[in-house]
Amino acid sequence: MDATYGAAFIGLIGSAVLYGVTLLQTFLYFKQYPNDTRMTKSIVVVLWVLDTAHLSLCTIAIYTYLVRNFDNPGALGRSTWSMNLQTDCNGLIGLIVECFFARRVWMMSRNIFLTGLIVVLACIHFGLGVLFTVEGFILVETSKFPRLIWVTSTGLGSAAAADIIIAISLCYYLTKSRTGFARTDSLITTLIVYSLTTGLITSIIAFVCVVTFATMPTNYIWLGFFWLIGKCYVNSLLAALNSRDSLREQAAPQDGTFLQLTPFRAMASSHNPTNEPSISTDPSVKNGSDFVDATHLTLAVKIQKQTISKTDYE
Repeated sequence: MDATYGAAFIGLIGSAVLYGVTLLQTFLYFKQYPNDTRMTKSIVVVLWVLDTAHLSLCTIAIYTYLVRNFDNPGALGRSTWSMNLQTDCNGLIGLIVECFFARRVWMMSRNIFLTGLIVVLACIHFGLGVLFTVEGFILVETSKFPRLIWVTSTGLGSAAAADIIIAISLCYYLTKSRTGFARTDSLITTLIVYSLTTGLITSIIAFVCVVTFATMPTNYIWLGFFWLIGKCYVNSLLAALNSRDSLREQAAPQDGTFLQLTPFRAMASSHNPTNEPSISTDPSVKNGSDFVDATHLTLAVKIQKQTISKTDYE
């Protein structure tokens, strides 16, 4: 029981905790970004619905095994409809999130081969997840699950490969965008860290799922990790959306970095209703409250170069 439904129960608890993070991030998204496009909002809603459905199916499965079939050992070795269908929710979540980040790779690289490879790997992950569900209904007995090792290994391996390619691609093209200006390079470094973090977390969990299922296909240790990977996908996308304001603040120029002509305009406009600058060039003119001494006037201009690039959000 420890290695089967004990492991699944622990995975359910971890999944529920991450679902709480999903709820918080979804709430913050709709509060902070009400002007996002319908497409972006629709993606967030669909992911939230799928994440909710996944947690519900996992809870139903655990309840069916541990409560409704209490003291019925024979039922523990058979798969249920909810246990089989939860795989598809995770697969569809992975497909949407990986295609979302593949679009970012495309916008940065315009490399159709690289973007296509990511999409193909994401589709393989989802397609084999559906196959696993179908085989789960056919095999029924969990003792026959070792036949599906190649399905799980290939599917989750494709997901891990897609995540790694996304992270490496984003880091590579972000590194090429360095300008030499401290503020811009600091922002690019932050984006690189975000890309590595989101890509590595999901790929590591997928790799652990592959190893544990390949070595222990008759228990549910792999399932405990698998129930976490969908939540990590959803939260990685929501974190990317919700971090935009903080990134904008980091990229915003400090006071004084743009052209400063306010003092000059203030003095000129106060003595000239037409806003035409009128400065006396006679050195004998007194430097008082009613005049500007041109010989002591210093105009400082500071220019900062900025790079404007397209973004996938309004």
